[in-house]
Amino acid sequence: MREDKEIREMLKEASKIRDRWLQILTDKSYSNQTEMRRAIRNYNALRGVIKSLRWTLNEPLAENPLY
Repeated sequence: MREDKEIREMLKEASKIRDRWLQILTDKSYSNQTEMRRAIRNYNALRGVIKSLRWTLNEPLAENPLY
């Protein structure tokens, strides 16, 4: 089982990467539909990762990751 400190580091890293993908989407710096789809897919996947990590840490407003 992982310690809270390690999970918090993973949460911080996932948030940074998610924010980079969001920046790509908002800047419209993608050059074609394939890149746009990739950015959306990665952004949404990381939202799920972050939701799951917060739930694992029992954060007060963490939602069940299955819904």
